[in-house]
Amino acid sequence: MFGNAYKIATVWGIPIKVHMSLIVVVGILTLNAGWSGGPGAMLDRILIAIGLFTSVALHELGHSFVAIRKGCKVREITLMFMGGAAQMERMPRRPMDEMLMALAGPAVSLGLGLLGFFGGRQLIRVGISYPGFIIYILGWINFFLAGFNLLPSFPMDGGRVLRAALTPKIGRLRATFIAARLGKIMAVLFGLYGFLAEQRNWMLVAIAFFIYTAAGREYRVVQMEEAAKRGEGGPFWNPFAPPPEPGPPPGDADVVISPPPYAPNQREEHVEVDVER
Repeated sequence: MFGNAYKIATVWGIPIKVHMSLIVVVGILTLNAGWSGGPGAMLDRILIAIGLFTSVALHELGHSFVAIRKGCKVREITLMFMGGAAQMERMPRRPMDEMLMALAGPAVSLGLGLLGFFGGRQLIRVGISYPGFIIYILGWINFFLAGFNLLPSFPMDGGRVLRAALTPKIGRLRATFIAARLGKIMAVLFGLYGFLAEQRNWMLVAIAFFIYTAAGREYRVVQMEEAAKRGEGGPFWNPFAPPPEPGPPPGDADVVISPPPYAPNQREEHVEVDVER
């Protein structure tokens, strides 16, 4: 999933990479803008694309900052056409820490949205129209990123917030099942809308497919982790099977957020966390 990515920067020791899918999609959209609107439209598209994925990188750095403060190592950040993903060796153990880490990204996007909205309007007001217009548009884009990522379903940040809130009450497996099921429902609705629209939106269909598979993958990981804790295992897993009825609510100290299921006895484990779409 994260192959064919090229490093463009390092922040806090974290490599930031651009996936080939992003380069291809931005190139296609830019060329289409040039053909339909000329060089001016092409320049607009390039500047907005650069601003957008700078915003996504800052969003991911917001997650990473909190993760580092909680003692977690961030391997790298990858920017893809679906959004961004921060890969971590270990996730915070406490549900409250996971919630804070999940909220950090949307908080950064909200701050950038306010800065772009008011800063862009001020630049336009004093006659610096073109930069002001680009910044103003990026402000609205960041508002959208913050709101979209707060939807209470996987793989959005809101799904992690929902899981963290439900885990102390019903356990992490059932909390993950609920957040993942909501993510799949949302993905189906997005996909139907994109496919049935008057002019089919294949980009929206692709995003819907990504959300659906990512939600299912998150639930399968937690299924296997919980089975490993019970000493169970097997090569086949049903991503549609509901979790068993919960036992007594776990304490914070007993909850491990999203470790990989394949090496439960290792100290450091590799976890992929999808946080911006």
